[in-house]
Amino acid sequence: MSQSSLYVAIGLFLLVASWYVIPLRWMWLLSFLARRITGFRSHHVVVDGIRWQYLDGGTGPWLVILHGLGAEADHWLGVVGPLRRHYRVLVPDLPGFGRSQPPAGLNFRIEEQSARLEAWLDALGVETCIIGGNSMGAWVAGEFAARRPDRVRALWLQDAFGVMSATQSEIMERYLEGKENPFRVERMRDYIRLVNLMFFKRPHVPYALARAGYLNTARLKDDLPRIEDEFLRQSRPLDELAGDFRMPVLIEWGREDKATHPDGARVLHERIPGSTLVMHKEVGHLPMLEAPTLCVQAFQSFARKNGLDGAAPPV
Repeated sequence: MSQSSLYVAIGLFLLVASWYVIPLRWMWLLSFLARRITGFRSHHVVVDGIRWQYLDGGTGPWLVILHGLGAEADHWLGVVGPLRRHYRVLVPDLPGFGRSQPPAGLNFRIEEQSARLEAWLDALGVETCIIGGNSMGAWVAGEFAARRPDRVRALWLQDAFGVMSATQSEIMERYLEGKENPFRVERMRDYIRLVNLMFFKRPHVPYALARAGYLNTARLKDDLPRIEDEFLRQSRPLDELAGDFRMPVLIEWGREDKATHPDGARVLHERIPGSTLVMHKEVGHLPMLEAPTLCVQAFQSFARKNGLDGAAPPV
């Protein structure tokens, strides 16, 4: 073997090894490429001493999208990529998650998260917007919409946590009774089990990226019990907030959701007059990852029905 061939072989070996040795670096690189392909840029801003990392892309009316517990902004790229052609889309890593402020010292009651969200919107000059979210993010969006209806043109609730009067999923019942915490990730097998719960048909993820996802989630393990207690047990339920919604509301849910029982969709639909309900067959708790095209179609249909694609304040 020539010297140059040896160098190439060593280089390839190190590249392949890095896929397993430094998976977080690969995940960050692939996320960066995904943002560029979908037309988003990552920015950060410090508001009241809290660092926010967020994605920004598109032109048109403001559309703000929030992720759920332990998730991050990049999880929405498959949905917001197509929507940026019609909206100015902002997707933050909520403080405590992703690349925003770590959770130490932050309170995670939904009301506290909503207040932080409002301060962030103020800092970016967003006066009114369409706002939505998945899971915990939907609950935060709902609290903001109930408290500041003057700033919310429409609300998009996807597989929302916090519908306490609805039938609870088996895993939520066990959690609320103190029997089991399926969201706690201490080992790789805990992460795999959690991912399996979140999807109806779990997408294939290479081991290195699954490992990166585990490392990203496991860093919250010491703070997670407190975070869960504050937002699940100390916050005003979403079904109580629903009576204060005065804007168009899209309720979107996976029929096979094992984390937030689909009965929550029924309860919200009954409590919000004129709301639009979309249920997806063979989809779990994370429709934006499992069925992004269906999510885009649901939102676009809702937007057309409610005249939400008109002009927005200058950006």
